[in-house]
Amino acid sequence: MPKVELTDKFCGRAKATDGRRKTDYFDVATRGLCLRATSGGGRTWFAVYGPPAKRQWLKLGSYPETGLAKARQKARDARAAVGDGKDPVADKKALAAGDTVADMVESYIARHASTKRSGDQIARMLRKDVSGIIGDIKLAGLHRRDLTKCIDTVADRGAKVTAVRLFANMRAMVRWAKGRGDLDSNLMEGMTRATDETERERFLSDGEIRSMWRTLADADMRESTRRILRLCLVTGQRVGEVAGMTRAELNLEGDAVWTIPAERVKNGREHKVPLSSMAVEIIGLQIADADALAKRKKRKAPAWIFPAPGGRAAVTRAAVSRAVARCDWGMPAWTPHDLRRTAATNMEELGISPFIVGHVLNHATVTKATITSRVYAKYDYAKEKREALDTWATRLAELRKI
Repeated sequence: MPKVELTDKFCGRAKATDGRRKTDYFDVATRGLCLRATSGGGRTWFAVYGPPAKRQWLKLGSYPETGLAKARQKARDARAAVGDGKDPVADKKALAAGDTVADMVESYIARHASTKRSGDQIARMLRKDVSGIIGDIKLAGLHRRDLTKCIDTVADRGAKVTAVRLFANMRAMVRWAKGRGDLDSNLMEGMTRATDETERERFLSDGEIRSMWRTLADADMRESTRRILRLCLVTGQRVGEVAGMTRAELNLEGDAVWTIPAERVKNGREHKVPLSSMAVEIIGLQIADADALAKRKKRKAPAWIFPAPGGRAAVTRAAVSRAVARCDWGMPAWTPHDLRRTAATNMEELGISPFIVGHVLNHATVTKATITSRVYAKYDYAKEKREALDTWATRLAELRKI
């Protein structure tokens, strides 16, 4: 059991020595702090206390999820607790015996997932497909087969793409829980996905665009939902971004622009969308209807362009997808996101550079591909994006007349 002055550089390179399965490195700067390096590349923190005959090993987390400074503080806290007559290992075992998978899910959501842009979606998935299936299982008795059961249940109901995404979210949660010390091991390490999430290639042909636009007029959905779908096709933006559009994001005077704030954008960067006259017309009609409804209901006009019933929130992406799914379009199935792909495909067919189309779509592979594009190149291609979207709107108007 070598004693060394642990540093971040040392911890990052620590490994088992002399062909052993594990090597324990004790920190000379913090009494009782140990970094255990295994032959498999794992590195785990422990606070070690008690006499040799009754030595206790309190797991503090994994490196690098738990950094050196935090591990030292945890070790000092553990020794302070021992000095007060407590037994941290026994206390942890008692706590783990009571904690359930549902408790782990809620802790992960509150402490980690909620900080992500897709936090609400992650929370819904984990609560439904993890807590709803194995939530009552104690963490102390959790097995890999329990986690597999969640994924299999989702896949067996035909939701293969959801099963793939659930796997990714569960893997992140379990890794996080192990890093904190809530789980003693990463139960998903070595597990493979039951299915693959294949990239969609569906886009609407010219004939399908005409049919969709005409069918949309009488489709079984709210008029605001119809307009969201039209805007998805006209602007090429994501359905969630269109549905969540607010009045504050719009400048409809002169060269109309829709500015989507960073917190509503997938790549976390503010995105300016030049609006064609067709897009401005659709938005104008929706604002007029929303104002008229607010006036009839004697309430303040909503901040959202597409308010949900009651006006207290925006229409959700899921609601738009459900509306499309329940309609008979007289063509192979399509989703709202396929309209975005349709717009992109048509713009390229019209001779617009894929680079400019990437800026219209705000794809990170184009707008953040290099240090230069992320930090130094500040030109926003507003002129080129406007020309691209105006050209596509002109083509779309022609298709509607045929």
